[in-house]
Amino acid sequence: MSFPFSSDQVKPVPPLGFHVQHAGSRAAIVVALCLAGLGGCGDRGGSGTGDLAQETAGSVPGGTAVIALSSEPDVLNPLISASTIAGRVMAEIHEGLTEMDDSLAYVPRIASRWEIDPDRRAITYFMRRWRWSDGQPLTAFDVAGSFDIFVDPVVASTRRGRLREVSSAVALDSLTVRYTFTRPQAEPLPRSWHHILPLHVVGDLDRADVASWPINDHPLSSGPFQLESWDHNRQLTMVRNPLYPGTPALLERVVFRILPEASTRLVALETGEVDLVNGLDPIAARRLADGGAVRIVSNGGRSFYFVSWNLRNPIFADAGTRRALGLAFDRQRMVDNLLEGYGQPAIGPIPPVMWNHHVLLAPVRQDLAQAGALLAAAGWRDDDGDGVLERDGLRFEFEMITKQGDPVRENGAVILRSNLAGIGVKVNLRVMELSAGIAQVRAGRFDAYFGLQNANLFGNPAGNVRSDATDQFNFGAYANAEVDSLLDVATGLLSREDALPVWLRLQEVLADDPPAAYLMYPDNLVGVSRRLRNVKPSLLSPFNNLAEWWVPASERIYRTGK
Repeated sequence: MSFPFSSDQVKPVPPLGFHVQHAGSRAAIVVALCLAGLGGCGDRGGSGTGDLAQETAGSVPGGTAVIALSSEPDVLNPLISASTIAGRVMAEIHEGLTEMDDSLAYVPRIASRWEIDPDRRAITYFMRRWRWSDGQPLTAFDVAGSFDIFVDPVVASTRRGRLREVSSAVALDSLTVRYTFTRPQAEPLPRSWHHILPLHVVGDLDRADVASWPINDHPLSSGPFQLESWDHNRQLTMVRNPLYPGTPALLERVVFRILPEASTRLVALETGEVDLVNGLDPIAARRLADGGAVRIVSNGGRSFYFVSWNLRNPIFADAGTRRALGLAFDRQRMVDNLLEGYGQPAIGPIPPVMWNHHVLLAPVRQDLAQAGALLAAAGWRDDDGDGVLERDGLRFEFEMITKQGDPVRENGAVILRSNLAGIGVKVNLRVMELSAGIAQVRAGRFDAYFGLQNANLFGNPAGNVRSDATDQFNFGAYANAEVDSLLDVATGLLSREDALPVWLRLQEVLADDPPAAYLMYPDNLVGVSRRLRNVKPSLLSPFNNLAEWWVPASERIYRTGK
């Protein structure tokens, strides 16, 4: 495949072909729930090759693993869940027709195979016999019925937009389902992917009352684990699903312990109270690696820190003002001081690991003089000399919401506030518990939100920037007709070679008319107890191969396990 740039300017493109071997990942559900990369998983300061060789040797079923979470899932209903953490938990209790393996190729799961029509306007899946954890069969009628629920405007699912190009999903018989598209699709599998709901449980429920459905807290399982209990704000416990038709999980039980404070998670990992902590502070990660009791794995690249502007607020209405705000931020200082160099400055919502990342678009460098000139051109003045700009009677002062318990965001917000003060903008910080903060942002009751997002694995940021995606992740009601048009064109082209220039143009438009200030692409640092074997964090999820983890019998220390 050739591209309009030389090979040293363009990221490698993964193949469009589909492998048929089972890779054992739970990635597809994480893909669908995250705002969603490529790349590798490297060990920085972790095991030597001898340790890694022992990871799979002598695996014995049984035991308990304890994973620390920074917050609990909002709900375990994929129709309405908004948090990445919920997606990662649901990935272990839900199975899809297909899933992505670590090479980002689609592999069969419930579907044994599929056929794509020659005109690429339809795809037909042929399913294996499968069961829900209550013993009921999982059939094509569940699949087609789930699609109808996801696209129902009454449900208003945050994932409805991902299925906008599917005109219908029809069960041809109990094990065959056919998706028809509104136009030819370059990649029909991700376009037709969605969660499968138990129709015998939810089929007759009031769709307008989806926020109260029982599966929000008590979902059925089609995956290797099933939910045993959920003690809200304390922990969730999963156990091996005895009716799972695939390869059984090795662990008997997995406990997700809710520990909002980063310092608490760190102590719990050091003392052996938990086995895995995701998103470690870089300084702590280096110290733990030096101590030897914990293996540190770095897998990063598909997440990004950003500040979303609420364009409903007239302060942020014009692009020149938003570009000026972006020029105030010292991104390299944030990477150096907050990430200890484990990351790089960001340019937009398509990270460097994606095939369509704009490698020629440079990150915005801090330029206070240029920021001041743009603000002056937009009509901002400090007429009363108090150090804060005004325009049309509006004082340039706003509230910035960020997450509690994340040192990068809490300390980063202070840096952002200081940077903005340097151009005459006053920021009031509000640090909130994650689910409460997301609820407020999603309702549009915010000025600015300093957040962290996982980019989706398709290199398509439509959920963030499309004008009609306010029910997804376009928190600030951003609207740009050229952006919408470019998204339509890019997703309608049948080869990546043809689509790449359109994706590059999209990123240039977003730089000129930014919906957010994109700050950093961080590496993700995962701390893993050495008693826990065969743990392979990846770009897809920090516990992507959870069903393959195991604990030697001599090292099973938790009373809740066996």
